[in-house]
Amino acid sequence: MQSKVGTSLKEDTLVIEWQDSLSVGVLEIDIQHKLLFERFNSFLQACQSEAEHDKVHRLFWFLEAYAVTHFTEEEKLMQASGFPDLPIHRKQHLEFAAEVARVKEQLRSEGPTAPLVNGLTTFISDWLVRHISQMDRAIGRHLQRSAT
Repeated sequence: MQSKVGTSLKEDTLVIEWQDSLSVGVLEIDIQHKLLFERFNSFLQACQSEAEHDKVHRLFWFLEAYAVTHFTEEEKLMQASGFPDLPIHRKQHLEFAAEVARVKEQLRSEGPTAPLVNGLTTFISDWLVRHISQMDRAIGRHLQRSAT
């Protein structure tokens, strides 16, 4: 069952599915976005399989680190191409990172409770789909215009 935010239930496991409609037309960014989806799904699967808390924490920290790396690479690309909305885009990245840091502390203190994981899934899926569809697509359009 697929919803508008790209989540689905597969064999009783919630995953966030990459959809081709999310492609921004920049191979490097699209690959990194797909990897973000994969990293988050690994975290979700560990939570849903009730893996040891240490494994869940490691997967979450890896996801967080990968997101920061992706944001850095994306911002370098925007900077190099003179993307005009870089400050707004960077602000959204910082807000996302702040929320992830807040959730990381909650995960550390409470563990991967169902309400925490469900809330995080909603936040991540909504944020990724909205951010990619609106903000990141603008980067793709900008780069395509710059190339011509």
